[in-house]
Amino acid sequence: MSPKLKLLREVISNIFSRPATIQYPREPAAVSSEYRGLHYPDLNKCIGCSLCMVDCPANAIKMVKLPPDYKNPKNPRGIYPVVDYGKCVFCYQCVFVCPVKAYITSNKFDMADYATHNSQALSLKTIGRGGKE
Repeated sequence: MSPKLKLLREVISNIFSRPATIQYPREPAAVSSEYRGLHYPDLNKCIGCSLCMVDCPANAIKMVKLPPDYKNPKNPRGIYPVVDYGKCVFCYQCVFVCPVKAYITSNKFDMADYATHNSQALSLKTIGRGGKE
């Protein structure tokens, strides 16, 4: 059989077959519960030790000062980690190295966007203004 005839046969068979790919985002994708997705520190637990920043292989974590109207008595230095999801490789080294297990993990994966994303807003939601939840 000639190569052109083989190609034509393949094209015709694929026209009438189901798609081989997942129809995401029209249909939700199945994600394993162990998938390493979005993660951010719970500021009620974070002690501001900076171990996550030091251990991050992608340099995706910066320590930032808590805003003046947010207080955490467990964090005397008043700093907390902010994860830059554009740099993050989702290795979860920050989650594993945290001595107080302050990181909240999820299997959220659909974060592709033109905007830059980091964990700052999610982290600040975990602690109330003035240290009250």
